[in-house]
Amino acid sequence: MRNPFKHSKEQLARKVAEGLTKAFDPEHVGTVEDELDLGDAKVVIFSDHHRGTRDGADDFRRCEPAYCAALAWYLAHDFELVALGDVEELWENAPGPVMDAYDEVVALESEFHQRGKYRRFWGNHDLEWESARMVAAHIGTPDRFPGIRVCEALRWRVVDKTGPLGMLFLVHGHQGTLSSDRFAAVSRPFVRHVWRRFQRAKDLPSTAPSRDWALRGDHEDAMLAWAARRSSDRVVLITGHTHRPVFWRGAPPAPERADNLQRRLDELRASGTATPDQLGDLRLRVEALVAESRRHETLAKPVHPPCFFNTGCCSFGDGDITGLEIASEEIRLVRWAAASDEGEPGGGERWRPPRRVVLERARLSRVFDEVGS
Repeated sequence: MRNPFKHSKEQLARKVAEGLTKAFDPEHVGTVEDELDLGDAKVVIFSDHHRGTRDGADDFRRCEPAYCAALAWYLAHDFELVALGDVEELWENAPGPVMDAYDEVVALESEFHQRGKYRRFWGNHDLEWESARMVAAHIGTPDRFPGIRVCEALRWRVVDKTGPLGMLFLVHGHQGTLSSDRFAAVSRPFVRHVWRRFQRAKDLPSTAPSRDWALRGDHEDAMLAWAARRSSDRVVLITGHTHRPVFWRGAPPAPERADNLQRRLDELRASGTATPDQLGDLRLRVEALVAESRRHETLAKPVHPPCFFNTGCCSFGDGDITGLEIASEEIRLVRWAAASDEGEPGGGERWRPPRRVVLERARLSRVFDEVGS
C-alpha cells in the first residue's frame, strides 16, 4: 500500500520547488526583505532545537549546555541571533509548557532581542508561530520578545564596499512536503498522542526527516535543485529542517596538527628511547584528531556550486549543536561540542566546557561569484 504521507522523489522535488517559490515571492505575506552589510555583519543562524518539556521525548535537553554556552559567546561578541524554525516542538506539546520548561534559555535569547539582534522564523514543528495571536500570547510577552515578528522567509540583500553581491534566502525548508506542510493537521496529532508516548517510554530522539536518511537526501537534493535554478541571479539558499549541515566543500583533510604529531610519533619510534607512555600519549592524540576528521565527513554534505547551505540542528543525540556564522565577510559552519569530563593522571576528573569548532569557512564574495558564474 502506498504511503499517503510520502512523495516520490520527482513529486517531492516539484512540491518543494513550489513551496520555496511561493515563500521567495517578495509579495508573500510571510516574507521579509532586508539588507546585510558584510562590512559589519556578525550573524549566527541556528535551527531545529525541538525544545520540549524536559521529558524523554525532548530532543533538545542533551544540547542545552552547548547551546547556552554558544549564546553566551555570541552575546559577548555582539552577534545577531537567527532562529530558523522548529525551535519549539509543538507537534508533541502545547506552547505554554515548552516555553515555561526552558524559561532560562528563552531569557538568554531575549538578550539578543533587547539589543535589536534577534530574528525568528517558524517551521513545521512550531507552525503555531505563523499566528500573530499565538505569538503575542506565548513569545511576544513583555518578559520575552515584546513586539517580535515571526516570519516564514527572509530575502537578505548582501552588500559590501564594492556594492551588491547577491541575496541570501533564509527559510526553514519544510515548504511543500506532505507530512510537514500539506498534511500537518493529520501528522501532528499522531506525533503528539501516539509517537510521543512511545518516545518518552524509550527515551528516543525523533523528528523525521532527520531519522530517514533516504528522505533527507531526497529533500536536500530537491532544495539544491531549486537553488541551482536561481544561481544565475546570485541567490543562495539557507535552510534547516533536515538536521544535516550542508556546506560548499566536503570534509576538510585530517588536521595539519595530526600530521605534525604523526611525524613526531615516527621520530620517537625511530629513536628507540621513547617510553610506552610517551608513545601511547602521542598515538591517542593522532588517532583522536584523525577520527574527528572522519566524523565530519559523515556530518556535512558538500554541494557545488555553493548555492545551498544548511545549518544542521540543535538537537543532535550526542549533545553537540551546529550552525552557520556570517562574520568577517565569511560564512562558516560551526560545531559547538558538548561539555565533557576528562580523566587526569591520578584518577581525577576535569570538566571541559562546550567549545566552538569551525568546521568549514568561505569568503561570501567568492560564494556569490561561484554561484553567479
